[in-house]
Amino acid sequence: MPDALEAKPVLVTGATGRIGRVVVADLIERGYAVRATTSKPLAADGSEVGDLLEWRRFDFMADDDWDGLVKGCCAVLHLAAELGKMERMQRVNVEATRQLAQACEREGIAAFCYASTVSVYGSGRKRLIDEASPVLTADRDIPSQYWALDYVRMYGRTKLAGELALRAVARQTRFTIVRPAVVVDINQIIGIRDWNPIKRLLGAHRHAHHIYVRDVSDAMIWFIVRGLAGHGEPGQVEVYNLAEDDCPDPRHIDFLRKAFSVSRDRRYRSMPIPAVADWLHDFLRFRTLPLRNPLWRMRFSNQRLKEAGYRFRYGMADAQRLALSTLAKTAGNREAE
Repeated sequence: MPDALEAKPVLVTGATGRIGRVVVADLIERGYAVRATTSKPLAADGSEVGDLLEWRRFDFMADDDWDGLVKGCCAVLHLAAELGKMERMQRVNVEATRQLAQACEREGIAAFCYASTVSVYGSGRKRLIDEASPVLTADRDIPSQYWALDYVRMYGRTKLAGELALRAVARQTRFTIVRPAVVVDINQIIGIRDWNPIKRLLGAHRHAHHIYVRDVSDAMIWFIVRGLAGHGEPGQVEVYNLAEDDCPDPRHIDFLRKAFSVSRDRRYRSMPIPAVADWLHDFLRFRTLPLRNPLWRMRFSNQRLKEAGYRFRYGMADAQRLALSTLAKTAGNREAE
């Protein structure tokens, strides 16, 4: 553990989100102090402060004491983002990211890890996507670049604009941008049974692009520790895909079949339709000729991540085994009743 981590907290924004909850728990489990942000009211009894965990209420739409937020920290894991409300995305995903990075430069923060997304690539002209592949046009919406709903396109564009803001600000802080694929926990893997039947039918053949949330947490912490240890030049900005598209049984149908086998839950019964039907569905939905690849057809390379020396700690195979074990226990309990 670098000396800075022994003495100063790591700031985690978006600490109550899907990834943030896991990152905070992982940091504390490893003995690191954490300053975590939330936009929710804090407990009046002071229980928001513990030996290793300090909660700070901070609203990315309204608050502006960025220097006070980062003061005394050694590193930042920036996870906070607006995923659904388009009117908030520019402020939260772009302007707040820039202001946070500027505060880190003023405070002399050594390492900053930013959670971006593979949505920045849009719908690629090529199937294999690496960090050098073309990305969306950040400053305006071009629907033909991305087969997606309006808010999803805007999410991808504003997260990319957040990346560009970091590049413009970088002087001394070492910035790492990670672009995770579809981040899931065990409940979300199991939760495919709750999709409506049409969605399961259309999506069964698709490559899931799942990456286990604990692997995302572990990778981001690894990058922070690496930055604090002095890897790379001050002010550099590195970009990495976080994807496991080379995992065994990557399609939704692969998990559906195994889940039905252990649970006998009829909601897991499905069959893949021909991919051409999925293409036609997308064409009718978005009125765009299939000159680009929809997400399910693309593959995201993690070769650069491997070359940096990182290997996923858990992997989707283990995550699926945990999900199947949970389903088997639930089925056994039902039979015992």
